[in-house]
Parts: sequence; structure tokens; C-alpha cells
Amino acid sequence: MAQLNLTADTPVAVLSDAEWLSVRALCLGGQIPQDRTATRLRRAGVLDNLGITRQAAPAFQAVPTATRHLEVARVEPTAPERLVEAWIGPARTTVVKHERDGLHVYGLDACEVPSAFAELLDLGPRDNVDLGPHHLPAEILTLLDSGDVTALDAALSQLADTLDTGGEPGEPGGPTPLTEGFKHRTWSLSLISTRVLGLEGWQVADSLNTLSVPECLYDLQVEAPTSPPLAGLRAQESRGGAELVLEPISSIMAWGAVSPWFFPPRS
Repeated sequence: MAQLNLTADTPVAVLSDAEWLSVRALCLGGQIPQDRTATRLRRAGVLDNLGITRQAAPAFQAVPTATRHLEVARVEPTAPERLVEAWIGPARTTVVKHERDGLHVYGLDACEVPSAFAELLDLGPRDNVDLGPHHLPAEILTLLDSGDVTALDAALSQLADTLDTGGEPGEPGGPTPLTEGFKHRTWSLSLISTRVLGLEGWQVADSLNTLSVPECLYDLQVEAPTSPPLAGLRAQESRGGAELVLEPISSIMAWGAVSPWFFPPRS
């Protein structure tokens, strides 16, 4: 499957999961592989007898020096899920973009990382018309954890129908920008988590998960004192009867929270 595209400004390797793991292990000091996966990588021009080829090297340059790992997912009902990872080193970052034809791996300079992720995240400015609701039932949290976007979309639409009982906009029983977003499928999730490399290996450092519609942006939090923060679509721990709390957040506040994650952690 491995391919190496040299037509862009920087080389882009298109790899399977196994091929990426093989190259990453080599970048981290492993032996030059000699298996079937390595054969495909050699044919594509990614590997040779000395290791990673000179022409492919810029795509993987940050892997051995990375001290931060960033994972960002964008989920919405009208488009496939988009998932991007970044291995962030002092001067270079290796980006791994999950596409239908495989993992697209390429390198960026440090100054290019924020703009690359700005295109993916739905954290842009908006009017911030917040009329609630500010709590979502446990069923929605369960569907978030399961990753079943179709079922989540249906549940949010049904919730909007339940809450909108014919009242005036903004009044009890009336529509709000959020319920209208659920009904008309204009909602979007941005799920962001970061790990840092420490003495005991890679450790989860922080996360931000937002729900947005065109008029407003919310920070998703779990209302349960003993529950861990919502860290992604596929959390493994049971949430019990916890509910999702929607805390209004501005675009500036959201970007202020995640901007440091585009760079190596401060020592």
C-alpha cells in the first residue's frame, strides 16, 4: 500500500497502520525491518538499506524528537469523521492525517502547525447566542463514548423535538439556537487531547471537547464528581448516570486553551 508523493512542497507518505508503526519504530531507534511491510516501504521509496530514505525523511523528521502528541477529531452529522495526529518536536512536527486511502504522513515547520489545525477545528468566532439547554441526558454521553455518529445525530434530533413544544424562541418550550442546530443537523464536535513525554513515558496532559452550532460554542463537561473528564469519542469507563454539562465558551477562550498544545511543552 505504501506510497511516497513527491509532487507537493514537502513529501507525503501514504501508509497503512502497520507501515506507519514500522516506520515509527525505526525512527525511535529500532532495527531496519526486513519483513513484508518493509518490502512495500522499500518499493515506495520510504526505506532503503540504510533506513529512511533522504527523500522521505522530512515527513518523519519530528518523530524521534517529539515531546508532545496532539490528537484532534472533528465529528459532524453531514460529513465523515476527520482525525489528525501530530508528533511535535522542537523545530519540526510530523502530522498523521487519517484518510480513507490510509494515513497521510508529512512534516511541518513549527510555525505552520496552528494554521494546519485551525482548518480542522470548529472554534471560529460566532454571535454566542446562548439560550440552552445546558444539560444533555446520559444517553447522549453514552452515544458520544460509543462513536456511533448516526445514532447520536438521531438522539439529538429527537431531543430537540422533545424540548421544542411550540413556545416562543428563547422561552420555555420554545426553540433555541442549540435545539435548532440539533434539528437541522448543523452541530459539530471538536475533540482535542494532548499527551506529553515524561520520565514514565507518554502521559495524558489535557483535553478540550466542544459542541458547536453556528450561533454558539460550548465546552463539554461531565456532571459527576467521580467521573474523569470527557477525553474523546471512545472512552472505555462507564459513566453511570452522569449528564453532559454545556458551558458556554467564546472562541478566544477556546483558542487560548488549546494554542499551547501546538508546541512542545515547556521544560
